Amino acid sequence: MSSGSSSEKKGGEVKGAKMAQIIEKGILGISEMPQIPAAVKPYLVKAAPLAGKVAQSIENAIPFVQKYAAIASEYLEKLRPYRLDLLIPSFIGLIMCFFGGSYLTTIAAWEAFMMCGYDSTMQCVQMLMEDFAKVAEVSKKDDVKDDDGDGVADTLQISSKELVKRKTLLFLTTINPERLNFAIVGINAGFLAVVATLKMQFAKTITLGNAIGHAMEVPAHQYVLPVFEKFFPPEYKKWAWPLISYSIRSFSISVAWFVQRMISAFHSALRGGLMCSRNIMEYLTQMKIYEINHEESILDEIVGYALAALGLWFQLRLGFSVPFPLNVVLFPVTIVEYMLMWFISSK
Repeated sequence: MSSGSSSEKKGGEVKGAKMAQIIEKGILGISEMPQIPAAVKPYLVKAAPLAGKVAQSIENAIPFVQKYAAIASEYLEKLRPYRLDLLIPSFIGLIMCFFGGSYLTTIAAWEAFMMCGYDSTMQCVQMLMEDFAKVAEVSKKDDVKDDDGDGVADTLQISSKELVKRKTLLFLTTINPERLNFAIVGINAGFLAVVATLKMQFAKTITLGNAIGHAMEVPAHQYVLPVFEKFFPPEYKKWAWPLISYSIRSFSISVAWFVQRMISAFHSALRGGLMCSRNIMEYLTQMKIYEINHEESILDEIVGYALAALGLWFQLRLGFSVPFPLNVVLFPVTIVEYMLMWFISSK
């Protein structure tokens, strides 16, 4: 057996299989299962080496992440006396001011999540992390087992199918099924609660879009369809109306969401501006920099409304788009925004 595919016994110790080898053999084992469609198997075989390298890279990066996380923790500890945590609501307020219309469903989803699912979901996520950490620890010990004493890890000597079976049984015997089921159900319940809340919150938007589409379909069927059918061969004319109907509904839903975006931009700009100004005043008071009570002053309203006007102007001027380089930084949030809009609009 070559050195690239086996582990040699050195000083009485067995060097375990690397993460790349385990993942690669695991995917190859899955590709050999009869339940996997034949059309998918070649792609799994091609993806196996790449997945192994990615997994190995992630494992190699973990020590560096832990190192820099510890450094960041030290700096945060040094900054603790300055109570920067009090400024977090101000930062969130600025985001709402300048991007409330761009990320209206994401902001609404976060508010709904904090109200009806945050505590329980975080508890479930913590349970999953603890259980999977336990499985990972047991799996690492399994990777260096050498039951036959030949100096080569057993996980390197078995076939890909046997490795999948071995790791599956290890997972099943290590994990607590009741905790796993409770955590998955809890996370799913939190997600569904957020989606249900958003559907109720934006029901008027969806209803408006459907109403606009229905109103436009009647004249379109009478006047647009006969003209549109002239561009189709006889055997394809049946596709003319579905294309028109889909285009009308897409346009009407877009118009409805644009109206909702305008309303949300105005509302979030006002809320965000006041949140930012009042929390900054609270920070100045808590840090004894300047004593001011926003309950007895109109300064928070003046600053908050000025920020709201500036934020709303910024959003309208850019057409609710996010400028470079913020669009790159916030690209994951943009993906979440489109996914939430799809969940809300879908029946």
